[in-house]
Amino acid sequence: MSPILKTTVLGDPVSSVSYPANIFFLGYRGSIAHGMFVPQNNPDSIDDIDLMGFVFGEPRHYFGLHEWGSRGTREIKQGQYDVVLYEARKAVSLLLQGNPNIMSMLWIEPKHRLIETTASRTLLENRNLFAGRHVYNAFAGYAYQQLTKMETCDPAELRGYLALTAEAKFRGIHPNHKGERIEYPESYDASTGEARNAKAHSNEVLLTHLRRYMKKGENIGYLGDKRKQLVLRDGYDSKNAAHLIRLLRMCIEFMSTGEMIVERPDAEELLSIKAGKWPLADVKTLSDQLFADARAARDRSPLPPEPNHEEAEKLLISIVRDSLNSQRRTVQEATA
Repeated sequence: MSPILKTTVLGDPVSSVSYPANIFFLGYRGSIAHGMFVPQNNPDSIDDIDLMGFVFGEPRHYFGLHEWGSRGTREIKQGQYDVVLYEARKAVSLLLQGNPNIMSMLWIEPKHRLIETTASRTLLENRNLFAGRHVYNAFAGYAYQQLTKMETCDPAELRGYLALTAEAKFRGIHPNHKGERIEYPESYDASTGEARNAKAHSNEVLLTHLRRYMKKGENIGYLGDKRKQLVLRDGYDSKNAAHLIRLLRMCIEFMSTGEMIVERPDAEELLSIKAGKWPLADVKTLSDQLFADARAARDRSPLPPEPNHEEAEKLLISIVRDSLNSQRRTVQEATA
């Protein structure tokens, strides 16, 4: 299995990140793959460089007691790169479920594939095995999550969280900053009630309140500081809004043709939504129409109701077996 390696102008994700052995497919996902990446020199940028890869395990992962990663998944955050990796069986399982993120990997543009092998090309050549009307449920369900998260952030909570975060960083006690003292950001308004309250807390009380916010997860804690500020500015989470519209359009296209358009021809419009330039009412009106269009596309779709589980399993067995045979030959040659 001889991989083809490529690098791009967005740094060198192949040599800059420590990948596990036997990675057989790696490519850009998220904003780069969709043509919606906002570079870091833009003051409103909240985009990481996201990648996804598929990996073969070792014989012990298939015949022994060892598990690959955490239930077949491993995440790597290294520098500017945010990588998620799936063992081959986990990858195929998610593909059969129609998972939007992993399904997109089978249709990313060739320029966005960074590591390719015989196994990955075989998978891409057989991507029709994973097509079916069941994909509607995954895409529409994920889109609905974006719709509900778009407005879940309470502005008062966001302002309180930002005040506590700024004060904790200024004092050098923030849990994620290893004790270094960080000056207040230029945009920070120390005269607000939230700021005055944060300044009045002892270190112990301040950290107690901060951790309470951090545990709120998807409601508020998953947002970075800059994204919280953008939500306050725009009145809603515009990144969720852009995801919402993109997912529904991709769902309609896939239901109609069985092909996924990952690099978006409507990227300029989606970037406008992502930048908070659309009124929330307009986003909701468009999403209502797209949800209806997606249901109609599903009902008239030429796709089969389900993926081809049997043939997908045969494909999985074939590429895993080839990988294990290759690993065995490598060991034999090394010990000969």
